[in-house]
Amino acid sequence: MRMGPDVASIDDIAGLLGSTKGRVYHHFRSKGELLYAVRLRSVSLLMERVSPIAAQHIPPVEKLRAMSIAHVLRILKFLSYHRVVSEDTRMFFRGAAKPHETQMIEQIIEMRRAYENLYRGVLTEGIEAGVFAKQSVSITLHSIIILMNGPCFWYSPRAEQTDKDLEEIARSVSDLVLRAVVADPALLEET
Repeated sequence: MRMGPDVASIDDIAGLLGSTKGRVYHHFRSKGELLYAVRLRSVSLLMERVSPIAAQHIPPVEKLRAMSIAHVLRILKFLSYHRVVSEDTRMFFRGAAKPHETQMIEQIIEMRRAYENLYRGVLTEGIEAGVFAKQSVSITLHSIIILMNGPCFWYSPRAEQTDKDLEEIARSVSDLVLRAVVADPALLEET
């Protein structure tokens, strides 16, 4: 996270862990495999928190609010994973994977698709109910995910911040998400 995935070497990572390069290679056969493991953990962290919310039978506006708040809080709480992933996107998509990394890539793609489908579901539900604007679900989905991942780029933890401060950040980002999708702004005042 500090040096960036392109610059950080296995020696750098081992040094930061107080370990040896060999010990890191004992767990990961390559730097790419380590980065894929970080990416998989990043998506897992989001999925484990947002999936139960998506399964609830609550109105779409409330559900999207709760899902987006949970997403942002996970970004803030586990910033190191998510920041590495946000900076590693170029490598992930340039096809530099070694054969032993292919299975991990497939897991990541499958989990990411399942995660996106949670949002596709609530967006579709909201459009069909008339509470979300009729717009492309795919474009909306990717736009709100970029918005919810925004703290990866601009947030810097401060020692004096409380859980309440983090919740306020998450609510502010969630408000932006909802403003991008609701058909009638008056709906936001009701929830």
